[in-house]
Amino acid sequence: MKGFKIPKPAEQIIPQTKNLFKSVLFISLLVSSFTLAQMGVTAIDTYFFAHPQLMYLVVKWAFVMVFAVFNSLLLTGIGVLAHEGIHGVLFKSKFWNDLWGGTLSALVVMLPFYANRKFHLTHHRYTHQPGLDPEEKLHNHPFWYAFMMGGAIALYEHYKIVAAALFSGKWNKVFRGLKDISFVSLAVAFYFYLLPILGISPWYTVIPTFVLAPPVYSFRALCDHYAFAAAVSPAIQKSLEHEADAEDEFENLQGDRLQVDSWVILTNPFINWLWSHINYQQVHHRYPYLSHQYLPDIFEATKYEQPYAVATGFFRCLMSLKNMQYYSKPEQIKSFLLREISGNSI
Repeated sequence: MKGFKIPKPAEQIIPQTKNLFKSVLFISLLVSSFTLAQMGVTAIDTYFFAHPQLMYLVVKWAFVMVFAVFNSLLLTGIGVLAHEGIHGVLFKSKFWNDLWGGTLSALVVMLPFYANRKFHLTHHRYTHQPGLDPEEKLHNHPFWYAFMMGGAIALYEHYKIVAAALFSGKWNKVFRGLKDISFVSLAVAFYFYLLPILGISPWYTVIPTFVLAPPVYSFRALCDHYAFAAAVSPAIQKSLEHEADAEDEFENLQGDRLQVDSWVILTNPFINWLWSHINYQQVHHRYPYLSHQYLPDIFEATKYEQPYAVATGFFRCLMSLKNMQYYSKPEQIKSFLLREISGNSI
C-alpha cells in the first residue's frame, strides 16, 4: 500500500465519535433485541395457550435461541470496543476511556475492566509463552474443551485478579478492585433489575444470551493464537515473574515484528466492522498502541515485508484448528503462512 505510514502513538487519530456511536448503537440493538424476544415469547405463549404441546416448546425456545445468538454477536462487538479501552484507544481522555470502557466491559457477561487490563497486558507481554501467557489457562486444552470452556475459565481468572486486588492491602489495587465491582454491579442492576421493570424477563433474554456468549466468544477467540508453536522472547531472560501493571505504557508492549504467534482472519466487511478489526490479531500484537481502524491498512502495507499466518474466514480457521493442539508444530500451519522478507517468499 503506497503512501501509507504507520503512525506512532502520538500521531494516530482515535475515532472517538465512531467508537461512541458504535457502542451506543450496539447497546440499543441489544435492548431492542431483548424487547422483540420478549414480545415474541408472549405472542407464542398466547397462540399455544389453548393447545399446549411439544411443538410449543420447540418453537418457543428456537425463537429465543435465535435472538440469543444475535445478542452474543453484539456482546462480542461490545467486548472488542471495551478491548480498545483496555489499550487506551477508545477515547483520548483517560477518564472517559476507562469509564466507558469499564461500562462496556461489564455489559459483556460481567467482565471486570481493570482485571481485564492486567490480564490482557500481561498476555501482550508474554504472548504464547508457556507458563507466562495468562491466556494459556483458557485455551491450552483439547480443542473442543477450549471451545466450550474457554470463556468460563476467562471469567474465573479475571475474578481471581479482582479478589487479589481487593485483599492486596495496597490502596491503588483495592481502588481498582472496587471500581471493577462497581461497574459489574451496574451491569447486574441493568440486566436483572431495570430490564424486568420494563417487562423483559431475563429467562428468555439475558440468561440464554449469557449461556451462548462463551462459545460465540470462542468462535472468535480461538482464532487469535491457537495452534502456534510456543513463542520465545527476550522477556523470558528479563524476568520470569513480571506481570503487566494496569498503569504500564501501552506502546511499550510491542513485540517481535518477525514472530508469528497470532492469526489474521480475512473475513467480510460486516464482520470487520462488527468486531472492530480484531480479526487482524497479529497486526494488533505488533502495534498494540494503535486504534483498530489502522489494522487493515497496516496489514496491506506490511504483508510482503512481515510474516503472517492468514486464514480466510473464522469457520475455515476453526475447522483447521480442531485437529491441532494449542502449542503445535510450525509445519502444521505452514500452508497458512504468508511471508516475503527481503524478496524471498515462502
